[in-house]
Amino acid sequence: MYRIVRKEELRPTVTLYEIEAPLVAKKAKPGQFIILRTDEGGERIPITINSYDPEKGTVTIIVQTAGATTEKLKAMRAGDSLRQ
Repeated sequence: MYRIVRKEELRPTVTLYEIEAPLVAKKAKPGQFIILRTDEGGERIPITINSYDPEKGTVTIIVQTAGATTEKLKAMRAGDSLRQ
Protein backbone atom coordinates (compact mmCIF):
# COMPACT_ATOMS: atom_id res chain seq x y z
CA MET A 1 0.00 0.00 0.00
CA TYR A 2 1.07 3.56 -0.65
CA ARG A 3 0.40 6.19 2.02
CA ILE A 4 -0.77 9.69 1.13
CA VAL A 5 1.76 11.95 2.85
CA ARG A 6 0.28 15.29 1.79
CA LYS A 7 -2.92 16.42 0.12
CA GLU A 8 -3.38 19.99 -1.09
CA GLU A 9 -6.42 21.33 -2.93
CA LEU A 10 -5.15 23.62 -5.70
CA ARG A 11 -8.59 24.37 -7.17
CA PRO A 12 -12.06 22.99 -6.37
CA THR A 13 -11.53 20.11 -8.82
CA VAL A 14 -7.71 19.90 -8.87
CA THR A 15 -5.75 18.29 -6.03
CA LEU A 16 -2.05 17.64 -5.41
CA TYR A 17 -1.06 14.40 -3.65
CA GLU A 18 2.37 13.46 -2.32
CA ILE A 19 2.49 9.68 -2.01
CA GLU A 20 4.99 7.51 -0.18
CA ALA A 21 6.35 5.09 -2.81
CA PRO A 22 10.12 4.56 -2.31
CA LEU A 23 10.68 2.07 -5.15
CA VAL A 24 8.72 4.18 -7.63
CA ALA A 25 10.52 7.37 -6.57
CA LYS A 26 13.92 5.68 -7.07
CA LYS A 27 13.18 4.61 -10.64
CA ALA A 28 10.90 7.46 -11.78
CA LYS A 29 11.76 9.41 -14.93
CA PRO A 30 10.17 12.57 -16.39
CA GLY A 31 6.94 11.86 -18.29
CA GLN A 32 6.19 8.51 -16.63
CA PHE A 33 2.86 7.42 -15.21
CA ILE A 34 1.76 5.51 -12.16
CA ILE A 35 -1.25 3.22 -12.11
CA LEU A 36 -3.45 4.20 -9.19
CA ARG A 37 -6.22 2.30 -7.35
CA THR A 38 -8.14 3.74 -4.42
CA ASP A 39 -9.33 0.40 -3.02
CA GLU A 40 -9.06 -3.35 -3.52
CA GLY A 41 -11.73 -3.62 -6.23
CA GLY A 42 -11.13 -0.15 -7.62
CA GLU A 43 -10.55 0.83 -11.22
CA ARG A 44 -6.89 1.21 -12.23
CA ILE A 45 -6.24 4.68 -13.67
CA PRO A 46 -3.01 6.10 -15.13
CA ILE A 47 -1.79 9.37 -13.61
CA THR A 48 1.26 11.34 -14.75
CA ILE A 49 4.01 11.75 -12.16
CA ASN A 50 4.40 15.48 -11.54
CA SER A 51 7.60 15.21 -9.49
CA TYR A 52 9.50 12.70 -7.40
CA ASP A 53 11.97 12.74 -4.52
CA PRO A 54 14.13 9.59 -4.29
CA GLU A 55 15.61 10.71 -0.95
CA LYS A 56 12.18 11.12 0.69
CA GLY A 57 10.78 8.16 -1.24
CA THR A 58 7.77 10.10 -2.52
CA VAL A 59 6.09 10.90 -5.82
CA THR A 60 3.78 13.84 -6.41
CA ILE A 61 0.74 13.73 -8.67
CA ILE A 62 -1.85 16.35 -9.58
CA VAL A 63 -5.34 15.00 -10.26
CA GLN A 64 -8.42 16.63 -11.75
CA THR A 65 -11.62 15.21 -10.29
CA ALA A 66 -13.60 13.97 -13.30
CA GLY A 67 -15.13 10.55 -12.55
CA ALA A 68 -15.91 7.92 -9.93
CA THR A 69 -12.32 6.93 -9.15
CA THR A 70 -11.05 10.49 -8.88
CA GLU A 71 -14.07 11.30 -6.65
CA LYS A 72 -13.02 8.43 -4.34
CA LEU A 73 -9.45 9.73 -4.38
CA LYS A 74 -10.61 13.25 -3.49
CA ALA A 75 -12.45 11.85 -0.44
CA MET A 76 -9.20 10.34 0.88
CA ARG A 77 -7.05 12.23 3.40
CA ALA A 78 -3.37 12.46 4.25
CA GLY A 79 -2.51 9.26 6.13
CA ASP A 80 -4.89 7.10 4.06
CA SER A 81 -3.37 4.46 1.77
CA LEU A 82 -3.81 3.62 -1.90
CA ARG A 83 -3.74 0.00 -3.13
CA GLN A 84 -1.07 -1.59 -5.30
